[in-house]
Amino acid sequence: MKLRPTFPKLRRPSPRTLLVIAAVALSPIAVAALAAKGADSSPDQGAPSAGAPAAPDSGTGQGARDAGTKDAGTNADAAAAASLQQCRTARLVPTANGWGVPVPSVWASSSTACNLMSGDSPYRGGQRTGDPDTAIRTLQRNLNYCYGSKLTVDGLYGSNTRSVVKQVQQRHGLTADGIYGPRTRSAMNWRLFHSAKGIWSTGCYSPL
Repeated sequence: MKLRPTFPKLRRPSPRTLLVIAAVALSPIAVAALAAKGADSSPDQGAPSAGAPAAPDSGTGQGARDAGTKDAGTNADAAAAASLQQCRTARLVPTANGWGVPVPSVWASSSTACNLMSGDSPYRGGQRTGDPDTAIRTLQRNLNYCYGSKLTVDGLYGSNTRSVVKQVQQRHGLTADGIYGPRTRSAMNWRLFHSAKGIWSTGCYSPL
């Protein structure tokens, strides 16, 4: 069953932020980067995000995930996630009615089939292309907002981030390996952003 806690309302981004969004023609990557950098600061005041998709009913509705219909995953699933390339940017994945989800993604691609894991600091090994800092920050901010974790949003996938990801995986009946990958992404709740209106959803959803 999905988590459906009550979340604080977020204010509209500042005029300066909206100008930046307009200047980059609402590119999916640029909007996601704004999310990772905290463009939606000051969460304790502002107008509600009217028109956001309704939170799914228990076990029904778009994006609802019935834990009873999903197995706990296998070692093969974990190995598959670990074998993917690192997420080295973030992009806004469209959902419905103008809403989208800022999620970690593959560099120079529309694909979100990638992973983040312990030791990404933010680059992995000798790789120096892309912007994994943005990918990790996007994940950390979402974990803080939708799951109530208190992670430092630093762009580093350390032991604390890994621990929270493991807790989220356990909550959704997945193999708790601490690796963020496609199965974890699809099971998770996400905060939505409406790029045309420049507003964030007040709730979290599972539309992916």
